[in-house]
Amino acid sequence: MLQSILEKPLEKKAGRNYGPPGSKKIIYFIDDMNMPEVDQYYTCQPHTLLRQHLDYKHWYDRQKLTLKEIHNCQYVSAMNPTAGSFTIDTRLQRHFAVFAVSFPGMEALETIYVGILSQHLAEGFPQTVQKYTSSLVRGALELHRRITVSFLPTAIKFHYIFNLRDLSNIFQAILFAKPDAIKTHHDLIRLYLHESERVYCDKLVDRTDIDMFTKLQREVAKKAFD
Repeated sequence: MLQSILEKPLEKKAGRNYGPPGSKKIIYFIDDMNMPEVDQYYTCQPHTLLRQHLDYKHWYDRQKLTLKEIHNCQYVSAMNPTAGSFTIDTRLQRHFAVFAVSFPGMEALETIYVGILSQHLAEGFPQTVQKYTSSLVRGALELHRRITVSFLPTAIKFHYIFNLRDLSNIFQAILFAKPDAIKTHHDLIRLYLHESERVYCDKLVDRTDIDMFTKLQREVAKKAFD
C-alpha cells in the first residue's frame, strides 16, 4: 500500500531509474509514522521500506521483483503523541532530524491569536474595536477549553473532537471581515459568537448538547465582554 502511494508521482527514467517528472524533486510527508503495527519480529513493514530507500536509494518492484532506483526524493514525517506503537527503528530514525514540540499553553495561545487578530484589526478598524482584541481572544480560549471538556467523543458521538483547528477556523473567518462591516465592538463580538456557533454548535447532534453549548457561550461572553 505505502509503496504504491509513493510510486504514483514517479515516472520511469533511463534503465531502472525512477523519479519525479523532469528535473523536479519531491518531498513525501509521512503523517502518523508511529501508527503501523509492530509484527511478530518487532519490525514495521512501512518503516522497513522507508529505511531501505533512505539507506540504498532503491526498492523492489512488488510484481517483477526487479530493482528500482528512486532519485530526487526526500521525507518529512510526523508522529502522533497520543496513539501508536512508539516503536521507531533507530536505523530509520537516524536519517531524520528529530524535533519534539510540546502543546502550547494558554498563555502561548493567547500571544499567538492576539498577534494575529491585532494585526488584522490594525488595518483600518476603529480604535474601539481594536481595544477588544485581548478580551475576545481570552473569551475564545475559555470557550474552547470548556467545549473540549464538556463534549467528549462517545461511540455514537465519535465526531465530538475539538482541537486547535476549530479555534483557528473561528479566527480565520474573523480575518475575512472588512472595516466597513465591523464598525463597533458589538459587531466584532456578534461576528465571533456567530462563527463560534458555526464551528462548535453545528457538530452537535441533539438538543441537550445544543442547549449546553448555548449556556456555555453565554456564560463566557458575559464574563469576557461585560
